[in-house]
Amino acid sequence: MNWKRNIRDHKRRFLVTKYELRRKLYKAFCKDLDLPSDIRDKLHYKLSKLPRNSSFTRVKNRCISTSLPCSISISRSFDGHKEIVLVATSKPIEQGLGSWSS
Repeated sequence: MNWKRNIRDHKRRFLVTKYELRRKLYKAFCKDLDLPSDIRDKLHYKLSKLPRNSSFTRVKNRCISTSLPCSISISRSFDGHKEIVLVATSKPIEQGLGSWSS
């Protein structure tokens, strides 16, 4: 089942990068009050027709090895799940991390 989560996550990340510029432009034009309202409505409609998985809020930080959702502080530093990082830091390979960093 972990591989299914990885596939879904990679698909979402691909869609985010594919539609990122288009989504930003549509949002910026929708917020621009200098444009006429009918044009803003059309752009808002186009924004709503983009795939939902192309939104950045759908992307979740996941562990590389277990595909489990990660805590924010651990995942940003190591791209790993908390338990995997703690096991790795107990070995002398990873130095500089104390027991309080969990």
